[in-house]
Amino acid sequence: MRILVIADIHGNMAALEAVFAAAGPIDRVWCLGDVVGYGPRPRDCVEWIRERAGPTTVLGNHDAACLGRVPLEGFNPVARYALRWTMLQLGPEHRAFLESLPEKLVLDEVTLVHGSLRAPVWEYVFTSEQARANFDLLRTRLCFFGHTHVPFVLSEEAARKGEPPSRPDDGDVVDVHAGRFLVNPGSVGQPRDGDPRAAFMIWEPERGQLTFRRVPYNIAVVQAEMAAVGLPQLLIERLALGY
Repeated sequence: MRILVIADIHGNMAALEAVFAAAGPIDRVWCLGDVVGYGPRPRDCVEWIRERAGPTTVLGNHDAACLGRVPLEGFNPVARYALRWTMLQLGPEHRAFLESLPEKLVLDEVTLVHGSLRAPVWEYVFTSEQARANFDLLRTRLCFFGHTHVPFVLSEEAARKGEPPSRPDDGDVVDVHAGRFLVNPGSVGQPRDGDPRAAFMIWEPERGQLTFRRVPYNIAVVQAEMAAVGLPQLLIERLALGY
């Protein structure tokens, strides 16, 4: 089985389409939240995820904000502006899908969250110290998360020793058939690791392997779409910079 694992699409349909085209044959799609926010095509992204991932999707903080579940004051000004715009774009059917999403989902040996096990919607996990606290709460062998927009792999053994996480690059294959791991596939729609290419991951449970991928997409088209609807210039510029 080949499972496409994606996170942090953020309304970037061009990046999502590029990921799907590059992924090859897949059996399932798992989405780690933040389908909307920042980008110019939130409706299209919600519809794509609803059709292809459906119930194997968890709620992200931007998704929650668009539902009024969290105060917009918790976001920086440009994110807040984009969220207000996004809220106006979503119809009842889009909101209904986002409303249906759980904060945490267990699928066999994998737990899916957006942020972390301690705070499924909000906490960022960047360090081994943060990872250790989350391993204490992990009840499955693996946890896939998003939110940081940065690829991440760390075993429990390495975290207990204080070792830093690895940052997988395009084409890297990671064997996780034994032990416990925290894993982040990176961001589809707004990468923040200095590489503007859309990030995704293929999970093959029978082989115990993760394959990390990056794929280019037409950033200029997305930037033009953002400018046309008046989204903030900072959000437009950062797509090409990968931060």
